Amino acid sequence: MLLTRQFRFLPDPEKWFEARGVNRFFLHLLFWVVWLSRTYYDLVSLYGWDGSLLFLGVYACSQVPMVYFHLYVLAPRLLHRRKYFIYILATISLLFVYSYVNFSMLKLIPHSLLPVSLEGYIKLLNPRYDVFEGFFTLIITYSLKYAWQAVATKNKLLELQKNNLMLELNALKAQINPHFLFNTLNNIYSLSIKKSDQAPEMILKLSDMMRYVLYDCNSGPVPVEKEIQFINNYIELEKIRHGEHIDIRFSLSGKLDNSKIEPLLLIPFIENSFKHGVNAKMENGWVDVNLNIFRKKITMNVINSLPDASFNNNGKSGIGLINVKKRLDLIYPHQYQLQIQPMNDHFEVNLEINLN
Repeated sequence: MLLTRQFRFLPDPEKWFEARGVNRFFLHLLFWVVWLSRTYYDLVSLYGWDGSLLFLGVYACSQVPMVYFHLYVLAPRLLHRRKYFIYILATISLLFVYSYVNFSMLKLIPHSLLPVSLEGYIKLLNPRYDVFEGFFTLIITYSLKYAWQAVATKNKLLELQKNNLMLELNALKAQINPHFLFNTLNNIYSLSIKKSDQAPEMILKLSDMMRYVLYDCNSGPVPVEKEIQFINNYIELEKIRHGEHIDIRFSLSGKLDNSKIEPLLLIPFIENSFKHGVNAKMENGWVDVNLNIFRKKITMNVINSLPDASFNNNGKSGIGLINVKKRLDLIYPHQYQLQIQPMNDHFEVNLEINLN
């Protein structure tokens, strides 16, 4: 216990490396290797191998501190705070100090370690010889750092937007699922009141539908075939509930393929048609649902009769429709077309989704 307390201030190596960003270290190292290789190539080309590495080491010892002092002191404390005049003076001073330090360090290299040609080159230098090279280096490193930072910030924003969209999407799905189950349980309740022999079949279909809602719908897009089977079960339940005196038609055309669709996108339109086209007008209501699948594109047409003028839904029209419109915007932006057309004697919805 005592030993643990004594060394508690020491960081966990794994967490330390993660916090400090080992990836960033290697990126910086890669930059300096590439950047200094240019200078080393020039030295070797002009003066040969002897002494070039030593010259490069002195050059790096002065240039590297200059770059990081500019990036992490002058730029954030002066330039980014709009202290432009002070920043310009400080940067100019930094360049001259860098060039003078570089010049002084090169003069300290023993002559015996340098070839004659390189020694002669150093003798021709003056304390201001590398000011323009230093200025060019500052521009390149600043541009790279903040271009990289801008990309990283953009990626973080995109990731945050994606997470927000997923949270909103999950919230919308959470609203849709109970909304559907509530309506279906009302249907079963109606049959139980009538003591219908069709109640067991309806319960079995509801069981399949609940399995779909609770399990299949929580793992992303589902095969179109499953979504259509879900719709078919729902319509069959409505047929059982209302009997033959209500005209309910469902047609499917096209060819089922391996396309996938976000679950529970289509059912709110069909729910709405039964709610306002049949439930509200029991004597002669009708619903017509047509689905077509062709080349990764699904088209749905839903038409229903309108309720009597005396019918009042207390303003509770279309919670499901509002949610499904939001889901379409989130999941299939610019990939769908939706038309909702209230007519004099019927209500029509046309939806087309590109599933590519």
